[in-house]
Amino acid sequence: MTFTITSRKSWGAKPWTSTPDTVPLSERREFFIHYDGAHPVSRTGPSVPKAIERAHLAQKWSGIGYNFVIDQAGTVFEGRGWGLQSAHCPGHNRSGIGVQIAVGGNQKPSDAALRAARALYDEACRRTGRTLAKKGHKDGIATLCPGGTLYAWVKAGMPAPAGSSKPKPPAPTPASKIVALNAAVRPGVRHAQVRDLQQLLIKTGHGPIKGAVTDLYGPETQRAVARWHDRNPAYRTGQHDPKIGPRGFVALQKQAGRR
Repeated sequence: MTFTITSRKSWGAKPWTSTPDTVPLSERREFFIHYDGAHPVSRTGPSVPKAIERAHLAQKWSGIGYNFVIDQAGTVFEGRGWGLQSAHCPGHNRSGIGVQIAVGGNQKPSDAALRAARALYDEACRRTGRTLAKKGHKDGIATLCPGGTLYAWVKAGMPAPAGSSKPKPPAPTPASKIVALNAAVRPGVRHAQVRDLQQLLIKTGHGPIKGAVTDLYGPETQRAVARWHDRNPAYRTGQHDPKIGPRGFVALQKQAGRR
């Protein structure tokens, strides 16, 4: 497969804050595959390396840490390229060429992305004059990266798919079921949302609440809220706090399994 590498200038990379060390090709022994993390990636094109660059600069790195980045369209973007020390895996930043395929979570890499990664690997072997070890990020450090799908592909020998596939959009993020606390909900009042509060407290093991489920934020509910605060002091405003508060209500919902 023939391919081109989109240069740093072409995708709009920022200048290095400090120039990474150079690494001769004679030191390269490994080819590492990475992914973007727990969440699917919907970006394509130059926005992919730009987003990574922003994240790495925020960590006070000199710039993007990978040698190359590949999007779902199969475009290869230059990061630190062939000759600069990368920042992709401690202990392997000189010996390893780090390549991120821009997928995350359970998102499937496209055939175009895998073909480009394989072509880049073959070019790396040609340039170094040796067969580089095929590795996933987790082979160098304890991490979930590059995820199950990509790691299985690496362990299978990084085969280039024969067919073609269009990039699959990430699955839509489910609408959050977490709701805000109504400002009227406080000890001593009646409000429909108190029923939800009582059910959440009971579900998370902070009952019993005598008389529940009801819309009265009475003494029994207040005692249950105080028990919750005793176990979650970060949300407590006093020694015996009967008021759930907006932040506490969100945390309580998450503990009950809402997302």
